[in-house]
Amino acid sequence: MINQILSASLFVLVFSLAGCNQTPSKSFNAGSKNKGIEIADTILYPVNVINLDSTDTWADTRLKNLHHKNLTDLIFKSLYSGNAKAYNYYTHEEISIDKIKEMEASGDFNRDEMAQLQFEETWFFNPDEGSMTKEVQSVLLAWPVYDNKGVFQAYKAGFLVELNP
Repeated sequence: MINQILSASLFVLVFSLAGCNQTPSKSFNAGSKNKGIEIADTILYPVNVINLDSTDTWADTRLKNLHHKNLTDLIFKSLYSGNAKAYNYYTHEEISIDKIKEMEASGDFNRDEMAQLQFEETWFFNPDEGSMTKEVQSVLLAWPVYDNKGVFQAYKAGFLVELNP
């Protein structure tokens, strides 16, 4: 019985010490505005910002504190002022401010109907503070596409907005 306890204790000790010698892929960024250890670079994920399903009460709950109009207006304001840059999602070619205005005027890219964002982020974790931060690199704006009967089919990529250019 004592041998089993000693063996188990030795097993735990060996793996605990082995774990202490591992170094993270990126070092602790003490001088960065996002202090911590980089734990994800680069991660992409979509976020629906409009509930397209009237029966989905959970989506309504998740989005109740989102200021959609303010979000889209601020993104477009940042683009039009030159503080952010827009790129074609497929070719990664920069899109001019005039082209963005043209896209918006066409009605296909109505700010009020922008329904999904796809974030590209870097994640940091600070074990000393027990905190996690995310640094958004870019965001893709997407609009819903409906069939001829008005049934939602998919999201159409509008353009990619590079933040902190």
